[in-house]
Amino acid sequence: MNKNTTRKRNRNLWEEFDPDLSEGKYQIPLIRKENYIPPGLVDFSQAIRSRDFSKGVHFYLDDSRFECIWKEPYRYIPILKRFSCVFTPDFSLYTDMPMAMKIWNLYRSRLIGQMMQRAGIAVIPTISWAGPETYEFCFDGLPKNGTVTVSTVGVMRSRPARELFKSGLLAMLAAVRPKRILMYGKLPDFDFGKIAVFHFENTSYNWKITKKDVNCKETL
Repeated sequence: MNKNTTRKRNRNLWEEFDPDLSEGKYQIPLIRKENYIPPGLVDFSQAIRSRDFSKGVHFYLDDSRFECIWKEPYRYIPILKRFSCVFTPDFSLYTDMPMAMKIWNLYRSRLIGQMMQRAGIAVIPTISWAGPETYEFCFDGLPKNGTVTVSTVGVMRSRPARELFKSGLLAMLAAVRPKRILMYGKLPDFDFGKIAVFHFENTSYNWKITKKDVNCKETL
């Protein structure tokens, strides 16, 4: 590895931030509109070893399984570039998180997405929320009238969780007005109207780690 590559990998990620390509009170990085629909998906930990490049890559995993893309994006983005599209990282927004952490996780997701787009990757923005108090910022940086992805994994286990999810979904539709939603996990009981919904089964939530899966500590 040459010195320039090492220096690039170690640079501070705030240097990637462009205020002219951000929006909202918290300067959330913007993602350009993308209309691609992948024929199938693999998760990030599978993608490191996969050769099925026709598929898209998602990050609907425990955060620890993909924290490495934030720490070393220049190592992983070239690998992800081989696939047909990539969802933005799904850094968690839990209701009991401090608000600063929720904003930080959203910022990280959008910035990595913006960096992937600059690298020539077809990027589908992942949307999540954690109650009405997050609506102020969680839809910032998203393209209007494009394709987005949402996951229902872990949000359908109780009535309060389902109601929180549906309330956020209504707020998202009003704010973002997507033409297509790539829904990962169980389809909710919800009227999407004229919006095209593409369903992808959950393949990773109960998936056990094997020796072939990526470990964020492993050297590629």
